[in-house]
Amino acid sequence: MAHFHIGLFRHVSCNKLSPFPALVRHYNALNINKQNVCHRKSIQDVRYSYFSTSKWSKLVPPLPALALGGSGLIPFLTPPLYMMYNNGLFCADGEFMHLAYSASILAFLGGVRWGLTLPEGSSQQPTWKNLTYSVTPALLAWVGVLLQSPLGYIPITSGLAACCVVDIMWPGYPFWFKMLRVILTSGALLSTFLLFKVKFNQDKSLGVTKSIGGFKDKYYNWKNSDSD
Repeated sequence: MAHFHIGLFRHVSCNKLSPFPALVRHYNALNINKQNVCHRKSIQDVRYSYFSTSKWSKLVPPLPALALGGSGLIPFLTPPLYMMYNNGLFCADGEFMHLAYSASILAFLGGVRWGLTLPEGSSQQPTWKNLTYSVTPALLAWVGVLLQSPLGYIPITSGLAACCVVDIMWPGYPFWFKMLRVILTSGALLSTFLLFKVKFNQDKSLGVTKSIGGFKDKYYNWKNSDSD
């Protein structure tokens, strides 16, 4: 019907006897713009909904989850990689930053399960099992911060690994979330391994000031060697 009206108005607009040529041209222009907007919107919908309609929909995490989850590994990996780059000098303050961030992530993982039980009609109800599991990671993180390193890493690393296993085995999460959990937990545990590798290869620990000073010395030496 819309195409019939457009054709009719175009036919009338070509007729010199039409009393409303300007109005007809304006109407045709509006319809053409509307069709162009709908066409661009349909292309956008196809582009952004590709993964939701393709065979990869259950495997590929949504872009926000992938980007934010991947960037969440930066605070995990930065302290050990910084120490390794800084001639393997151990920094006690960097270790505390790593421990505190690990504890916060562990507490966050418990909150994910709590939030899963809140929506009406959710497959996971706020039962004792779900809610007890959701508060346990926060308690483990609190104990880890109180114990400090190296003992504090026992409840934190074991909690990260245990939460990953439970989230994979328990229902309620999509497959892409479980796959992302495995990748991110592996990165967190790898960062702890690298941190302890540096820690137990050093007889003394450095604070932030000395560590940054050593990093600057190494950078200036590298720059001067290139200039030579």
